[in-house]
Amino acid sequence: MKRVLGYQPGVSIFHRLHPLLKVAWLVFITAAAFLIHSPAVNILAVLVMLAVFPAVGIRWDDLRGLRVLIFTALLITCLQILFWKEGELAAQLGRIRITDQGLFRGFYLGARFMVVVLISYLFVLTTSPNQLAYAMMRAGLPYRLGFTFVTALRMIPIFEQEALTVYRAGQARGVSYRPRGLRDLWEKLAGFILPMLVSGMSKVDALSISMEGRCFGMHRSRTYFKVREPFSGDLWAGLILLMGIAAVILVKLWEV
Repeated sequence: MKRVLGYQPGVSIFHRLHPLLKVAWLVFITAAAFLIHSPAVNILAVLVMLAVFPAVGIRWDDLRGLRVLIFTALLITCLQILFWKEGELAAQLGRIRITDQGLFRGFYLGARFMVVVLISYLFVLTTSPNQLAYAMMRAGLPYRLGFTFVTALRMIPIFEQEALTVYRAGQARGVSYRPRGLRDLWEKLAGFILPMLVSGMSKVDALSISMEGRCFGMHRSRTYFKVREPFSGDLWAGLILLMGIAAVILVKLWEV
């Protein structure tokens, strides 16, 4: 299966939740990872999110960049453990002093990094850009801005495919993309970017003609072809979110 980093259609409870509710969960978990200074809580959150991915139909091996994510988290952990000198001595490896505060910061920062990236992964994989934009427009966002948002998200995979086509076409013509200097680098970038620019301008021109033909922007409001049906899971997810916010506030007040 192709490695993915984009919306994957599904019927799981995470796919069916209201997009704005998922945005609220994304903000809450990200904020909680920074506010709760506990390695155990963040490590537990990482394990829970890793268990969620198979539940939404995504295997770990299919996540693009997961190995880089794990390597970066381990690197952050090791750097903090090795170079943070404050705190009491926990172990010593030759001239390297490992303190209890270094261990605490290392596991906390590494787990926090994993939490923030994994929750972002989960949000992107289970949230349709169209549904998110429509929900934002129903909440008051001008539909012109919503259309811009949807178009930008739709253009990303298109331009990615265009870039791959240009790259392979250059390789088929004997172009080497290993620059031998700054001048050679500039020439190769110009040869790569120019076809992308021409392709992008042609798509923008076709899109603008299509929008004019449909009288885009003529009315203040818009109608929707698909209307989202009420989902009982939104209520439970919202209640759990409120309890989570209350728990974080109580923890911070207890620390004070």
